[in-house]
Formats: sequence, structure tokens, C-alpha cells
Amino acid sequence: MNSRTIFYSICKYVPDIIRGEFINVGILTYIPELGLSKFQKTRNLARVTAFDDELELDILKALLESLEVQFNNSSLPVNKENPTPDYIQNELVYFVNQLQFTDVKMLNSTNIEEDTKDLYDMYLYYDQKKSDRISAERVKRLVSKLFTANEFKNVNRKPSEQNIFRQRPFDFSLTLDGESALIKALTFDYKNQNKLYNEIKSFLFDLNYFKEMGIDNIKVVINNTDMDNDFEKLAYKLLSKEVEVLTVQQFAEYLNGAEKQHLEQLSLFN
Repeated sequence: MNSRTIFYSICKYVPDIIRGEFINVGILTYIPELGLSKFQKTRNLARVTAFDDELELDILKALLESLEVQFNNSSLPVNKENPTPDYIQNELVYFVNQLQFTDVKMLNSTNIEEDTKDLYDMYLYYDQKKSDRISAERVKRLVSKLFTANEFKNVNRKPSEQNIFRQRPFDFSLTLDGESALIKALTFDYKNQNKLYNEIKSFLFDLNYFKEMGIDNIKVVINNTDMDNDFEKLAYKLLSKEVEVLTVQQFAEYLNGAEKQHLEQLSLFN
């Protein structure tokens, strides 16, 4: 199956540049092989106003709509031989105030529709209806794509570590600058909270086993969530006492920071 390149960048609303706090308000995708770019704005503006109670909503709406006009383009030059992100990179350098874009990332895709939906769900997750549940397998798929987009080479997608029952509870292992970490994908997005508690109880048992073996650099990645439910808060509290717990969004930021730090260290030796 033919592979195409999706270049993408996350649009952030930054109310105060000095504080550096932000919230995702859109995602820009660009596919040179199809001559196609698209800006998907957030539909959950209530969450943005809750983030910044001094927000002038009409101005933000106008800015996001202008980005749709600027980037929703299906008639760009087609570049199949040497796809580059030059088109969007040249445009994004001007966004340095309250609307900013992240560095452009690349994702090789054999299923454009599925992969762009995953990107939207990853970075604009709170636009989804609460009835649209996200499974642990979906979290795992999103994490796998984060590794691909960040071009991490030292990723094992089938780690061999086994628990006391000879099961393999981890989904990934990652080595960065000589330090290895085990990654477990979980979801808090359950209709039945008892199923979540059983999942957490089982994993806590595994954690205790691995810590006794001296393996303690473990991270849990969960679905993006605002922890609106008491059962989510309890699950997070119990897990975070034993291990670092990150949402998919937080894990994406962690990988991006780790990648930048790694490249800076490499540059010191070149």
C-alpha cells in the first residue's frame, strides 16, 4: 500500500506569552503528495473560555475562521517525488503572539483518513462526545504514532518483560540517552467504573512485582481527560502514588521535549 506523508502542527492559544500556558485550539495538516492542507479548529470553545476567563471570544472565533480560510486548500502544487513541509513552515513563522504553532512533525501514513482522525483525537480530544469511548487499544495506537512522528529509533513495540504469571503487561519500551523506560497504555474511559478498578488493581500488583526486581522506570499513558469523574480521580491517585501517569497529550509533550534535548546534546559533540 502506498505511503504518504502527513505534516502537521498544533495550534495553541497562549493568553500570556510570559507565563507560557496554553491550550490546543486547532491542528493543521499538510499532505504534499495530494496538494492538500487543512486546518481543523476546536469545537469546544467553552473549554477555552474556562481556561482564560478574560478571553474575547469573538476575536478568537474570527482568528480561527481566518486560519480555515488561509489553510483549507485542496489545490496546492502536488509534490510526490520529494515531499517537504516548506509550504506550512513558511506560513507559520508569523504566528508568535496569542496564537502559536508547534514545530512541524511528520507522519508516514498508509491510511490518511484514519491517521488524520487519530491526530484530531490526540490533540483535540475534548471535542469528542463523551459517548465516544476511547479504549486502551486506541491509546496504544496513538502512543505508537507519537513514537513514529518523533522518529524515536530505540522503541520496542513488543517488550519481553513478564509478570509473575508469565504475561507481558507492557506495550512499549523506550531507550533515550541510555535510560530505558517501560510504557503501559491504559484508558480511564469506562462506563463501568468497576472494570477500571479491576484493571488498576491488576496493574498495581504487576508494578509491585517489577519494583521488587529493581525495574521502576515505568510510565502509564492514559486517554486525555479532565478527570471530571470521581472514579477517574481515585484511579489516578492510586496509580500516581506508584508510577508516573501521563495523558496522551502530556506524553506527546514529554517526547517532544526529550527529542529536543537529545538533539541539543548531539549538537554539542558535532
